[in-house]
Amino acid sequence: MASMREIAAARALYYSLFSRLFVFSIKEDRFDGVSKMLSLMTTANFDENSAAAIMRLSSNFNEKNPQNIIDEYDNIFHAPPKPLRNSLSYYDEGFEIGNVCAKIRKILAHTDIRRDEKNFKENEDSVGFVFTLMSEFVNRAAIGESKYEELAGQLFKEIINPYIDQFCEKLFMHEEAKIYKDVVTLLQSFIEFERVCYELSKPPVRDESSKKSYDNISRSEMIRREKNRVRKMTAKNFEGEE
Repeated sequence: MASMREIAAARALYYSLFSRLFVFSIKEDRFDGVSKMLSLMTTANFDENSAAAIMRLSSNFNEKNPQNIIDEYDNIFHAPPKPLRNSLSYYDEGFEIGNVCAKIRKILAHTDIRRDEKNFKENEDSVGFVFTLMSEFVNRAAIGESKYEELAGQLFKEIINPYIDQFCEKLFMHEEAKIYKDVVTLLQSFIEFERVCYELSKPPVRDESSKKSYDNISRSEMIRREKNRVRKMTAKNFEGEE
């Protein structure tokens, strides 16, 4: 039977894999280590579906020449006219950098971890950043930093669990998703395992019409833009009076 430390190491490994597969990066080494991770996962899978997905991912992924997965990633998440949103705020409210992002920043405020803007071009509510953060939290908890066990639980319960299913469904159904269908299969199996660990149920399906959208910008961003507009108008009027 696996020890708690071994389970934590396996969980961190999965989060690290998903971090590499979802973080936007132009670095040539963005997928370094993925082949080894997949190899290790062949002995740490969750069910037949995840085992088969790992095998297909291993056969379709070439770490020395990962252009096929790079192209697929770009076609899914960046190509017009409707790139798939990878912001969890979007699946909460219909726009990016919303309440979910604010919650993550509050969690980060209790740590010495900050988003490295050179390596993470997207905001804290992006799926890739959240998985990176969970990997770090689980690793730190495993070496005795107890507060990170609590923070990992909070991150999963409040951020990942409520919205990840919507993201997975959209990604699996995306017309450009081929390799990423297996990524979704593996991710869904892992999320179910995490729900068992945290004693959580799968949340009910959310009504898409309940999300509010402001042309894909957050309310705070909309307010900031309006304040800037008013400030510029005020300054212009003041200059005209001189």
